[in-house]
Amino acid sequence: MFFKKRGLMFFMIAVGLSIAGYAFATDTIGNLAQNVTGSFQQLGKLMAATSYLAGFGFAIAGVFKFKQHKDNPTQIPMGTPIALLAVGVILIFLPGIISPIGYTIFNADINNSAGGFKGGGAQSMPGGNNS
Repeated sequence: MFFKKRGLMFFMIAVGLSIAGYAFATDTIGNLAQNVTGSFQQLGKLMAATSYLAGFGFAIAGVFKFKQHKDNPTQIPMGTPIALLAVGVILIFLPGIISPIGYTIFNADINNSAGGFKGGGAQSMPGGNNS
């Protein structure tokens, strides 16, 4: 039984290495660089989606903290729900203001972007217009 699992493991490793070797043999340095910069666009979209989700989470937590403050004002200070709500609002609007802030600070062309990711709010979400 042990030898069957070991043989299967070596077979899977050999197949994986042969496929990986074939993929690297057909790609040029330019294609590899293009694949890497293309992955930056997906990473930027992931960061924007995470910012939206975390923002909504913080905002909902802030609403619940307001309820807890109403029930027991000595236990929950008023600053806690306000801070949670403020962080939630900042995280929700952060992906939409990245591109204008970059244009304001660096006076750069909006079409030039690292990895093809431009920021830009809801259209940068997965499933948006430029996905």
